[in-house]
Amino acid sequence: MSFLLSLVDIYIVILLLRLLIRPNEAYFSPIYRLIYRVTDPVIKLFSTLSQRLIWQGLLSVLALVLLRGLIYGSAGAMPPGMGMGRSFIDLFQLLFQGYVALWLVLVLSQWSFGGSPFAVLDRAFHPFNRLSWRFRIRRSHYHFFVLLVLFGGYVILTGIVRFVFLDQGTFAVFFPYGLLEALMLVLNLFPFPGFFSVLIIVGALLSWVSPDPSNPIVRAIYGISEPLLAPFRRIVPHIAGLDISPVLALLCFQIIGGLGQQLISQLMKG
Repeated sequence: MSFLLSLVDIYIVILLLRLLIRPNEAYFSPIYRLIYRVTDPVIKLFSTLSQRLIWQGLLSVLALVLLRGLIYGSAGAMPPGMGMGRSFIDLFQLLFQGYVALWLVLVLSQWSFGGSPFAVLDRAFHPFNRLSWRFRIRRSHYHFFVLLVLFGGYVILTGIVRFVFLDQGTFAVFFPYGLLEALMLVLNLFPFPGFFSVLIIVGALLSWVSPDPSNPIVRAIYGISEPLLAPFRRIVPHIAGLDISPVLALLCFQIIGGLGQQLISQLMKG
């Protein structure tokens, strides 16, 4: 069951990426073109319901989330209704972690490494841009506003799902639980095999083979990992020409992240 759920999760991620890629970008990029070809069969199933690609994609994602719920229910691990609720929470966790990771990259690097992939990812923040314009958020407060919306949206949506589908207590209890759960998801991005630890390891390995600095993937990896390593480089200089900042960063991520996870786990159990 876990293998099938993983395949569905991967396809959901690909579908969400498809919504951020413009047709002209797919024409010139083999990777984007492959994403279009992989997702076209599912997208076209909903073309009769809506002519807009965004709605076709969202309906496709919704259908896959419901499929995940049926898989949970068919395995006998939980009733169908609870399976649907678990599936929606999994989706919200995926979106929340992805957006928080992008938010951290945005804050640390300001997309300074550029390139087509990050023009695509930048579009993921267009809804937040429109919200900030509507609420007249100052530019200096934009990053805090995005983080507040992410946490608030996650807490509210998971609280509603737990109240409607999972029946795990009173509605008021879900809000502090959802906040602690969101903090746990943020911490999970740092200790290995978290997103940022993996990127630091990949960046360190690439430094040994002298990759093409103009390659957009290489620039993206360094653009994300270098701001994370900069504070550690200021503390510990090179030793005999060897940069140990990645090791120090990974060690700190493991210790601090692990302690934070244990603390939050105890609070969630209490």
